Amino acid sequence: MPPVSPFQLLLVFSLAPQLVSGSPKQYFLKYILEPPPCRSEPENCNTFCTLQEECPEKLQCCSAYCGIVCASNKEPVQNTT
Repeated sequence: MPPVSPFQLLLVFSLAPQLVSGSPKQYFLKYILEPPPCRSEPENCNTFCTLQEECPEKLQCCSAYCGIVCASNKEPVQNTT
């Protein structure tokens, strides 16, 4: 068996994290850059955002069925009756 060159090892190790589904790159893109899902339905779908700083006070940037919007993002109230 011929010896493996350092270039081949470098190539394999640089491509391996991209092929693994749980790679740090995918974790960063999904959980750091994308806002969390909204806990309740947004009041309106007219206020879109990409960063928390774009939302007015008391509203949070979260992802809903209509896109990434500013919403109150409160826990839904459950009826106890």
